[in-house]
Amino acid sequence: MCKSFRSAPTFAHRSADYIRSCVKAFSLSQKPSTHLRIGKIPSGKQAFRGNFANPRFVSRNVKTRFRMKYVFTIILLIIATVGCEKKINSNEADLVKFGYYPPFIQHFEIIANLGDKSLIFYNPSKYSIPPPPPPHKDANDKELERRRIEHQQFIHDNPKLEPEYLELNEEEIKAIQKIITSFKENDFKEDQKGYPVMDGANTNTVIVLNDHRIYSIGGYEGTNNTKKEHELTSKLFSLFKLKSKSRINRQFIQKLEKR
Repeated sequence: MCKSFRSAPTFAHRSADYIRSCVKAFSLSQKPSTHLRIGKIPSGKQAFRGNFANPRFVSRNVKTRFRMKYVFTIILLIIATVGCEKKINSNEADLVKFGYYPPFIQHFEIIANLGDKSLIFYNPSKYSIPPPPPPHKDANDKELERRRIEHQQFIHDNPKLEPEYLELNEEEIKAIQKIITSFKENDFKEDQKGYPVMDGANTNTVIVLNDHRIYSIGGYEGTNNTKKEHELTSKLFSLFKLKSKSRINRQFIQKLEKR
């Protein structure tokens, strides 16, 4: 009983020391040096206490924020550059033109004017049928007549193409735009592994974007027909065959597809 009573002052003394240490630690934790936020202006004497009044502290924070903004800007530029290299742009097109220029049959061009919703088909060259080859010196009348009939049949099978103006609806325009916006940079380059077909026909595809950039893909048939370009020209062909009212033009396209 007496022992416990004698130890009581010691216990109370230690408890008081413990409480004072806790209060001191709490007071230190409330100093503005660790709780002042950037952009918050303290009032009164608090403005001159802690790290807020330290020029090195303020300068270090300003420099850190500047570096972070600089790094963030660089990252955005890199992402934008990589995206532009892979894809030409998300812009849609105002106009698409495909031209086919073979050496022995008629040339033609298909123009899809997406602004006024029209599809135009025409022959850009002069219509001319090559003369038949000269007969042999010893050719008789029967041989000459056969050659004449063959030449007339050739003229009959290759009548002059008729220019046409056709209208496109919203769904057809969206289908064309969907193909164009999926084009990437490599789709505008000639396929180095491809070989031209035997007749040596020239082709040319032109795409005019909304921002007035123009992409022209030209070369020999079979060398520059990437998958995306072939998808685009096939869409133009199918729309023309579906809408054309000219029997001559439809037959010409059908024979061309069988080659």
